[in-house]
Amino acid sequence: MNRCLQLARLGAGHVAPNPIVGSVLVYEDRIIGEGYHQEYGKAHAEVNCISSVRDENKELIEKSVIYVSLEPCAHFGKTPPCADLIIKHKIKVVVVGCRDPFEQVDGKGIEKLENAGITVIKGVLENDCKDLNKRFFTFHTKKRPYIILKWAQSKNHKIANADFSRVLNSNAYSNRLVHKWRSEEACIMV
Repeated sequence: MNRCLQLARLGAGHVAPNPIVGSVLVYEDRIIGEGYHQEYGKAHAEVNCISSVRDENKELIEKSVIYVSLEPCAHFGKTPPCADLIIKHKIKVVVVGCRDPFEQVDGKGIEKLENAGITVIKGVLENDCKDLNKRFFTFHTKKRPYIILKWAQSKNHKIANADFSRVLNSNAYSNRLVHKWRSEEACIMV
């Protein structure tokens, strides 16, 4: 699941309002496929994971375990349901980091997999998986945006010069961090 989380982070800033998700396909302790949700409206993590399996390993897919940081979707949106893809490939075990709070999924992906006779192991690194998508979870569970307050001021309590020119109250590292945050947020208020 740690690898799923690493992969998922690669989609940060590119998939909103969808969650960032990573997926890994493992056959006998060997990764044979991996993927993440790379861009909004495009293939989800599970699709990219299964598609990444090399031709010589295709017959191993149904004998493998698929790990996913977030419950596979069960509805048609911009892409078909990932739960259906897993069922189609006859994968017998799915390890899920956490349940998806989105109303159209929220347990339905897990239920669909279990109804197809697939073993679903839930809650692996659950807190890490939820924290990874805190923006998505806040929106769907609290019906509000995730909020970050960023404040920088000089030693004399100023945030700008008298002529309103920019004051550099931070350093190169914190500037990169702030720009990263800006790329991941749905809205910025100044």
